[in-house]
Amino acid sequence: MYDLRRWLDLMGWVVLAWIVSGCHLVPPRVQVEQLAFGHPEEILKGAGGVEGYWALADRRVFAVMAFLNAAGYDEEVPGRQMHPIRLKVRWKVAENLAAHPEQLRAWRKYYTQHFLGSWKYANFALSLNADYPFRRIRPARELHETWIAAVLADFPDVLNEFWLTAKLDQVWAEVRPDYLAEVRRYSPQRMADQMVFLWRYLRLPRQDDYIVIEVPNPLQRSASASAHQFERYFYSVDGPASNGGGLNVHEYLHTFVNGLFKANYAAQRQKLRQYYDAGKDAPISRTHGAPVYWCIECLVHALDYRITVQGLSDPAARKRAEADVEALTRGGYTLLKPLYQALADYEQSGQPFDQYLPTMLENLPDCSPHTPDQSR
Repeated sequence: MYDLRRWLDLMGWVVLAWIVSGCHLVPPRVQVEQLAFGHPEEILKGAGGVEGYWALADRRVFAVMAFLNAAGYDEEVPGRQMHPIRLKVRWKVAENLAAHPEQLRAWRKYYTQHFLGSWKYANFALSLNADYPFRRIRPARELHETWIAAVLADFPDVLNEFWLTAKLDQVWAEVRPDYLAEVRRYSPQRMADQMVFLWRYLRLPRQDDYIVIEVPNPLQRSASASAHQFERYFYSVDGPASNGGGLNVHEYLHTFVNGLFKANYAAQRQKLRQYYDAGKDAPISRTHGAPVYWCIECLVHALDYRITVQGLSDPAARKRAEADVEALTRGGYTLLKPLYQALADYEQSGQPFDQYLPTMLENLPDCSPHTPDQSR
């Protein structure tokens, strides 16, 4: 009920903005600039043939997530503790804001009225310049959804006020060594090797020329991550326990799979909708919106696990990966295991993945009656 109330508050705000702007959610004009990173010591860049793979201690994501945590973002996986860096930042920010209760109440109200989910805020953060004072420098069309630019039009000013009041410059100075330690967990060479392996599995040449940037984000919920593309950069914003120090294969796959799957969805809509209807009410399914996005998530999971298993020589590790597929399928991603199994036929086909996908979807069996595990 609380989430529904916050959603209704947001929708009221959106409708008001739509009316005021002449029945259009018009994003504010922005002076588009190329992103300039002013702190090269906070970037781990590959060298010797892997220059296009980075890990970044991103001040924009830090600032936005520090704001969210102060304003009411308390999400965490049940049974897990928040990351120690997250706890440290929350404590230091709370200490700095103790003398500003009215402003804190205003920021909490702002967050309640602009309840978008942390990944949308992270997406907006990456449209900003690299350091305080923050301003938008990338066009609305590069955001996941252009309306976010209109809904959060005043957020850079809010964020800059929060930076000063919460003394985020001091907080960043204190936790910067922790962030740099997180950055050093990544290996650009491993990222590059995984990229080669991924496209070899798909039997396709790489379809982009992004600079790939992994952004550790200890201030978000564990085991969550999100993909973003701005300018010539692909970002994976990695929450705790969502990346072992390489390429976030799952998030990167979205750059290729989303468009390809959408182009093939209509032909098998009825069959795929049966799987969606069987799993849509499970907790893990409720955040995906339209059925096509839920199906995409199942396919990306299937590819991620299949690619992982292909690279494993340890039978026990393979069994653990396949047990995860089973658990996620029972937990609500009812299409996951059928797609995972169908990929075995793809592997024997010799065809590129984009050519085989229509056949794979056509050959899927009809959905069997299934009750997801609602406790997940």
